[in-house]
Parts: sequence; C-alpha cells; structure tokens
Amino acid sequence: MKKFRMLPLTLACVSTSVFANKTQVYVEQNIASNAADQGTYTTEAGATINTSENGQVYIGFDDQGWLAAGYGHDFSLSESLTLNLYGELGKWETGEEMLLEATIDYQVTDNFNLFAGYGYNRSSQTLEQLSDTSINSNQLILGTGLTMGNWALDYQYTHENRDGSNGGFTHVGGDFYFSQDAYRTNEHELVLSTKIDDWTPYLKYTYFNTNEGELSTSSSMSNIVENDSIWTIGLSYDF
Repeated sequence: MKKFRMLPLTLACVSTSVFANKTQVYVEQNIASNAADQGTYTTEAGATINTSENGQVYIGFDDQGWLAAGYGHDFSLSESLTLNLYGELGKWETGEEMLLEATIDYQVTDNFNLFAGYGYNRSSQTLEQLSDTSINSNQLILGTGLTMGNWALDYQYTHENRDGSNGGFTHVGGDFYFSQDAYRTNEHELVLSTKIDDWTPYLKYTYFNTNEGELSTSSSMSNIVENDSIWTIGLSYDF
C-alpha cells in the first residue's frame, strides 16, 4: 500500500545548499512503526543528481515495490530567498502518484533557515485503486533547519487535506463496498544528522495522524486511516 514517505530533509528540495555536491545517494531503513503490516519494515534507497547549476533529478525506490522519479529547480529571488519547484511521479503495484511542490527557503543566518511551501498530490492508492478512484490532496509545508558544526537538526510539518472516495470490489462470500469521507493528515518529521567527511548518517522520527475522517464499509474491516510513529536510520554519501 502507499506509505507516507518523506525524504530526509538533508536530501529534500528545500535549500540550495543541499545541492552543493554533484550527486548524493542514500539508503535508509525503518526500524520501528506502530502500524507496520506484519512487522514489515521498509528499506529505501535513492539518489539526487545535479543536472545543471540549479536543476536536480531525484530517483528513489524501496523493497515494497515503490519507484519514483522527480525533478527540482532552484530560482534565486535574493541573497537569502530561494524558490524551488519540484515535480515527481511515483508508482506502486497497487497505485500511482503525481506530486507537485513549490517551496520558498529563507536563509536567516549561515546556519539557520526557514521554509514554507504548497504541494498538490494526485494518487490512486490500494483500496481506492480497486474502484479506479483517485484521491486529490492539497499540502501545506512548513519547516526549519539548524546546523551546529558538523551536526544538523531539521524539522518539517506537512498538513494535507484530501478528498474522499467511494468504491467496491468482490471478495470470497460476496461484494464489499466502502466510502471514505474527505479527511486531513498531519505529519511531523524530525531529522538529526551529522557530517563525517562525505558521509552523512542520520536518525529520523516521523509522526502522523490521519484519524480526522471516517471509513464506512459493508463488511467488517478495520479503519484504513490510523496514527503512526516511525523511527528510521539512514546514511547518505556525497560524490
């Protein structure tokens, strides 16, 4: 099923300083989640590659069948303000996604920045995919980053407002139908990282809640929206 994915903020398109190197590759592993299916934890890997002074290509995948590719471009508005436009296409065995984001980064000091942005996401996900029904969502993005020597602490908040969906499919014993109200999600992500030569190990904590909507069904089934707390360890390398 579609997972709530967020690149480590040291890799995301939120600051021109992120792309000081030509290529950055990473691998990360979920190590704890209170909503992981059957105790399955995702391993993810990817790369960000500079294609020009201000353009970057992103490619990512995981061991659960997710694959995505995106492109971001930086526009300098002033010495301290940068606008980044980013587009991404993702695909799973049971769904697909298109993501568009616009983010403004304000470099307050050499080691402290603030950013805010807007995102639009159109996706077809596990249960919705079975009825060929897509979900449209609007995202509000807020965050900050702080560096302290070789250490960095980054935070991002994402509020997502999603429309509802209706559908149905046949299972053993008869038909099954569901109806999902429009709902909102709130995601908080905190990343602690340190720089060791060209290596950057990091620890990421993600919390989100998606309990602000109701799922009604014609058969007994647990709610597909739930809260989760996820711990992830990762490592990136700069070429």
